Amino acid sequence: MERSPGGRRIEELEGEAATIIRRGRRIESIGRQMIQSADVLEDLVDGDDQRGKAIDKIREIVGDTYVELRRAGRMYEPTGPVLIDYGQAVGEVQPLIRIAVSACEQAWVDYAAAPSHPTALLDMVPDLAESRREDNERKDELYDDWVLEARAFDRHYDTWEDAFDAAVTGIGEVLEGAIEDSFWDDLDGVVAVVLEVLGWVSLVIAIAGIIIGGPIFALIGAVLGVVTLLLTAYQVLRQDAGADKLIIAIIGVIPFGKVGKLFQGRAGMLAFGGEMVTAFRPSAWSAAGGQLRNMSILSRFAGGGVTGAQAAFRGLWSMNNPAGAGDIMCRFMFGRNSQGLTDLAETVGGSVNGWCTSSTISAAWEGGYMMVSGAWGVGDKIATWTGNKDLKPSSVLPWVGALL
Repeated sequence: MERSPGGRRIEELEGEAATIIRRGRRIESIGRQMIQSADVLEDLVDGDDQRGKAIDKIREIVGDTYVELRRAGRMYEPTGPVLIDYGQAVGEVQPLIRIAVSACEQAWVDYAAAPSHPTALLDMVPDLAESRREDNERKDELYDDWVLEARAFDRHYDTWEDAFDAAVTGIGEVLEGAIEDSFWDDLDGVVAVVLEVLGWVSLVIAIAGIIIGGPIFALIGAVLGVVTLLLTAYQVLRQDAGADKLIIAIIGVIPFGKVGKLFQGRAGMLAFGGEMVTAFRPSAWSAAGGQLRNMSILSRFAGGGVTGAQAAFRGLWSMNNPAGAGDIMCRFMFGRNSQGLTDLAETVGGSVNGWCTSSTISAAWEGGYMMVSGAWGVGDKIATWTGNKDLKPSSVLPWVGALL
């Protein structure tokens, strides 16, 4: 069956009018009781005609909760009549829609069963032409009958839709007058959305950092990490998140893989501190800026536009991936490219200085940490990229994930 002239699917209206009305009356009653209870609690808290330890304890527990209870009651009580009116409208229009749907279905069955003939073939058999024209005319009449029934359905549907819109508007007006979000409430919502967006952006940057690599994406990731930490701290202050989230976020920015640098004296301690605030290190910005300048030069030499962008991207790729796919696999497994692994291995081996130097101890610590965290990180990456973000190791064991 076709849609109605109003573009609607012709079907019955679901819902139980009696249930809607009953719920509306119940909500109205609960609202009235809330307001009455708030009055009792206010008299209990503010009155001085009752004394004793028990009543003092009750007053301490109740506090000013009666204010919120009264506010909730003033939302509930006027909401009930709105639902009652809507339920009554449903009860009135639902049978009419049911009858209209049944009439449309029968009219469509009659129309579909009626014979029809292509106009171009009517004159090919003169003896049957007249009867076939009558069949076609009858077919058109039956379709017009169905349209009349479908328009009746639209009228009843409009009646229900008006009642529904009136209910939505009525409830909205009640809530609009009762719920007033402060500036901080609105900011809380913005922060929650920004954190959600940052989570997805961080995932994209992490993937780009593995595939392309280089200081640009490392710097962007560090900045996102700092912003996420600050917004998480705000949520904790606003009691929108637990302290455990903040602790995990703080642990997440501590470079445990660089703890070995602490054996290198003052210089090592400064380097360790710098790793914690990568986003604020001048060297991080200058390294990223240097690559951006090189990309700009390559783009201009290639003539700009799409060709220039392609040349800049190829330059970025070659700068960060001298070993090609091998660098990508190394970053995927260990977080650094093949050259970085070679440098670390040479330092771990002692190079020309032997195992007693502080640089070797630092590299040994970093190498051991890299092997453990790399294996853990691979599990995280695979789980995230296969759509199982909630099952990744760092989600199941967040404290371990923060340490690694």
